[in-house]
This record gives sequence, structure tokens and C-alpha cells, in this order.
Amino acid sequence: MKTAEAIATRIQNDILGGHFDITLDSYRVVHKTPHKITHKALITLWDAWAVHLDLPVTTREHHYKAIRQQILKVNPDVTDTLWLTQSTLGASTFNQRLGYLKACFKWAMSAQLVLSNPYDIIKNRKVVSNDIKPFTGAEITKILQGFDLLFPHYSPFVRFLMVTGVRTSEAIGLRWQHIDLDKGEVVIQESLSRDWAGNGYQRVRKETKTGITKHLYLPPGLLEVLKSIKTGVMTPDALVFTTPNHKPIDDGNFRERYWVKVLAHIGVPYRNPYTMRHTMASHAIDQGTPLTGVAYLLGHKDTTMVMKTYGHMINRPRLPDIPLD
Repeated sequence: MKTAEAIATRIQNDILGGHFDITLDSYRVVHKTPHKITHKALITLWDAWAVHLDLPVTTREHHYKAIRQQILKVNPDVTDTLWLTQSTLGASTFNQRLGYLKACFKWAMSAQLVLSNPYDIIKNRKVVSNDIKPFTGAEITKILQGFDLLFPHYSPFVRFLMVTGVRTSEAIGLRWQHIDLDKGEVVIQESLSRDWAGNGYQRVRKETKTGITKHLYLPPGLLEVLKSIKTGVMTPDALVFTTPNHKPIDDGNFRERYWVKVLAHIGVPYRNPYTMRHTMASHAIDQGTPLTGVAYLLGHKDTTMVMKTYGHMINRPRLPDIPLD
């Protein structure tokens, strides 16, 4: 009715103005049909969305590139969802990619590129959480002794990770200017992370993952380790931990060439190097460190992630003493 009234008013004004269109063409209502994408490749829509988002290079190359490669490999039509639902992706990865695709089609619908979102009816996969198995005190001793025996060059690096629980990229990027051996303090405020905009092997210096700077007091044992490797005059920008050839450590190479071999040699069940971070947090909780303190040591803004990851370890009640005699 509103459209009809508007047309009637326009006709009346045109008659009064002396320029009435006797063909009536200028008064006809044209129903615009959305530019549907029905048989085109999904990759076209995905790339259009990525361009629309105007993402930073690192974000586009890291988070979106993996999904793009999967789409490109199968090259499904825009309405085909089997390429995702029949994939062997783990639950967490599947749910993450499903979320991206839903967002992509939501944008496409608003832009009238598609009429519906075929991913809306797909449900997330159930994520089965794996129990965190931090290293015990005995396992820590074995690991350190194993590195001392097989790869002593990396012993300080492993000790630092085991004691501080910092992210691997933060330890890799640690520079001598951030360590005060007199005060026994280290400042964690940046990392040397993979440059996903490059070839994936180069590294770029950036702030920590959460953007938080933390000051850690070094226990006497770790302080002595750091003093022992600061030989000669080290420039402030020099890396604390390097390869034997004085190059930045590559976490993938370290895991494959050294970490895996040490654990196999000493007979400790394999867990990835990130377990050292869990180990520090778990031992801190066991020793009574408050949640806010554990969150600070891990570089989190609050205790949310600590509760989610380690909540099962906190204030665990003991079974009542039931007489069995």
C-alpha cells in the first residue's frame, strides 16, 4: 500500500507538472532479484568475503589460508557442504571452520549473493577434552638429565621452559636486554613467532600472544643456568637461546630432532613441548599458588582460562574417611 500510495502521488504531481508519462513505464515497480550464486565454486565466495573483511596479512595467511586450501583442494560448488561434513578433521578444527563458513554465508546473504546459508543446519562436533598430563617431578628430572646427556646445548632452553612455563615463541625470542642477572628477574614482553605471511619458517618479532608484559623472579637454580651461558660480552639484542650455529631456534625442528629423541631415550611417554607450560601451571597450583598468580605466570588477563584448563585440579576434596574394618 505504501508503494502504491507513493506511485499515485508521483503520478498526480507529474500530471500537475505537465509531464505525465502516458506509457506508465516510469511508474512500474521493478522487483530486483538477488544475484544468486548457485553453481559457482565456493572458492569464489570465500575469496570475496576475505577481500570484504580487509584482513591483516598475518591473519589472512594464518587463519584463513588453511580453510582456503581445503576448499581449493576439493573445489566444491557453493551449495555443497559434503566436502566439510565428510572430512576427517578433528572436532575442534571442524567447529572452527564451520564457524568461519557460517559467517561467510551470513555476509553473502546480506550482500544478496546467496539466498540461504547451507551451513546453518550443520551442528558442531563434540569435542572430547584430553586430560592434561603434566610431567611429574621424576619425569622432569629424567628429561633434564636426558638433554644433559644427548643434547647439552639445549639443556638451558629446556630448563627455562620447564621452570617459567612461557610460550615457546617467547623463549625463542628472549633477548639479553630483558634479563637482569643482578636482580634475578626476566621480563617477558615479546615473542619471535612464525611469519605466516611469509613461508611459515621465517619469524617476526611481535608482542606476546595476549599483549601482556610480565616480570618473573628467577629461582636460584635457573639464575645460575642463565649466568653460565652468558659468556663474554653479549649485546642487548642478542638472543638468549639459539641453535649451535647461533641461529633462532625453530620449534618444529627442536621437537622432531631433539625433544622426541630424548623422551624416547629416557622412556618418558611422549607429550609435546607445550606440556612444559602445563607442568609449570600444575605444579604452581599443587604448591598453593592462587589462581590470580597462576594466571599472571601464564600471561593471561584473568583467571578464566586457568579455571577452564586446570579447574579440575583446584580445591579437590578428599574422600571421607570411611572405616573399612
